[in-house]
Amino acid sequence: MVSESQFLFVREGPAEIARALSGLGAKRVLVLAPPSRRFVEGLVAALAAFEPVVFDGAQVHVPAEVVAAAEAHLAETGADTVVAIGGGSAIGLGKALRLHHPVRFVAIPTTYAGSEMTTLYGITRGREKTTGREPRVRPDIVIYDVAYTCDLPIALSVQSLLNAIAHVVSVLSTGSLAEVERAEALAGAATVLGAIEDLLVAPTDLGARERALRGASACAVAADRGKPGAQHSLAHLLGGALGIEHAALHAILLPQFVAHLRQAQPPLVVEIERALGRPGLDAYLYDLLVRAGSPASLDALGAAAGSVEAALATRPDLPASIARDAQHGRRPAG
Repeated sequence: MVSESQFLFVREGPAEIARALSGLGAKRVLVLAPPSRRFVEGLVAALAAFEPVVFDGAQVHVPAEVVAAAEAHLAETGADTVVAIGGGSAIGLGKALRLHHPVRFVAIPTTYAGSEMTTLYGITRGREKTTGREPRVRPDIVIYDVAYTCDLPIALSVQSLLNAIAHVVSVLSTGSLAEVERAEALAGAATVLGAIEDLLVAPTDLGARERALRGASACAVAADRGKPGAQHSLAHLLGGALGIEHAALHAILLPQFVAHLRQAQPPLVVEIERALGRPGLDAYLYDLLVRAGSPASLDALGAAAGSVEAALATRPDLPASIARDAQHGRRPAG
């Protein structure tokens, strides 16, 4: 197993994935996917030589009971390799299995979550999500294929891409990146923002979809290099407590977090806005959500105010005003 992921941008889809598995020495595969099973049937057909078995129970925030069920499938099949295809739920499940089992791990992202490029993992028990860093959860191979993202609805695409930008803003807020890493993180965020703007005009544009994948990958690398900030902590706190979709939650919190930073760290917001070419960034990010038809408030995600406040009460160290402004979708002044 490698200490860092190899990542491949492919054009031949499942056939190239099969070649990558052969090169990795895989013999028997457990495919991890969410219940939607997007792209699973074609993948399974292409991987027939590896006796693939599918576990399609991946869920957001990686519940411990789902991990246990996947572990049972792993033991029953004798698989030596897990292939996670999907967004953060499938890839997060792959990480959870890799944490305690010496299996090969291939990640095929179908969203822009970026989890595949980090050593971060999380498992939810009850209403509490535990996160950590562990180098061994990193996939051996990450396979990017634009074809797996082309049918992702624009609302979900924008949520997922704002999640990627949130990774960068969060680590920049902690001052934990070296100068070169900081520049690379801002460049990745700028690539993502440009891809969002292009996709809102032409959702099926292959060039924009590829730029989105490359930019989101770069943003995730930045997240892995740095120390996450309050945006990250709030998203995991509320997501674990309320079961809210991770990308949607990050996307809604991001404009409010930037507005918070405008007061708390004004020079940082100036730096980010200059790099992204967008003054009034907090209001602009909010408007992107609205243009995409994505939820722009916690209310719209079904998060009751009382439940949000109960979760916030467990972490008085976090800036609760961010979540409160996100509750009803207050548009930042910019």
